[in-house]
Amino acid sequence: MTQVPRVLGVVLAIGATVGLTRASSVSLSPHGARAVLRLAWTARPERIEKCREQSEEELAKLPAHMRQSMACVGTTASYRLEVRWNDRVMLQQTVRGGGLRHDRALYLFRDIDLPPGDASIRVRFDRVDPVTPTAHRDTSSRERDEERHSTAMGDDRRRRELEERIRGREEAIPASLSLERRVHLESRRVTLVTYDAEQRALTVVEDASR
Repeated sequence: MTQVPRVLGVVLAIGATVGLTRASSVSLSPHGARAVLRLAWTARPERIEKCREQSEEELAKLPAHMRQSMACVGTTASYRLEVRWNDRVMLQQTVRGGGLRHDRALYLFRDIDLPPGDASIRVRFDRVDPVTPTAHRDTSSRERDEERHSTAMGDDRRRRELEERIRGREEAIPASLSLERRVHLESRRVTLVTYDAEQRALTVVEDASR
């Protein structure tokens, strides 16, 4: 990845974070006595793919800037969002990354009007696409083999590719997130559920409109 896309990605991520912060701080217009449960976060979806090692002959046919030791095909994961209020399903939908190929960060922003008062809130965010344990073990084993081979051969290119794949997996949102909390919903106020990338967990900010 070149420096320009990296810088652009950081700028977009910062912009999305600022947007979420501002959106969460906007007070509700007095159109009724309802409370609002707001779900708002941006995250990197997991990459679901199959990889194979390319031969030296295959690599020789490619331009230098496109040569990668591993050829991978696949897509980004989709996720199922479910929100329950006092054990009643209030929202169910599928969430995918942005862009025509859904390969960009996913951006979620949903408001749910609810009656004010004490309530039990449950939010689940689960990956839809299955990844078999065998495939996961094969991927981990292949990466360990690649790391040993790259170190032994001094192959900087292969080592960089491996580090990029591992970093991408670690930065992706977890395959399953769940939050269950007892909250007090205030009239004309926002209770925010968001994703904490450092803790890799969903978190609640009660009365985020203040």
